[in-house]
Amino acid sequence: MKITLFLLVFLWAGCSPASKFKRDRPLFNQSVVLKSFKSVNDLNDAYFDIRENNFFEYYRQLFDSIKNSRYTGRYQKSGDTFLLEFYDKKGIDILGRKAVIDSNKNQIFFFK
Repeated sequence: MKITLFLLVFLWAGCSPASKFKRDRPLFNQSVVLKSFKSVNDLNDAYFDIRENNFFEYYRQLFDSIKNSRYTGRYQKSGDTFLLEFYDKKGIDILGRKAVIDSNKNQIFFFK
């Protein structure tokens, strides 16, 4: 019984989004932000950063100081379209799987 419980906990922890990001974290932290987008709201401002090494980060900040949600992932670029792969699949529900950048207007659009 103890071995079964241990295996279940081990598999659950090993398959979590945090564990998938853990192995890429050093490379992510070294990656420089190439382009940043900001959406201003009353209390929560949303940010989307495109980084080197095909990383991205989406986060919200409360009063420009506290990150209250954060979704990271990798992207593949095809022309002006970015195919987003989130470590935590909840990010897909928020933004979708695709993003298109309009460089002339410095805007980004997300599609599910």
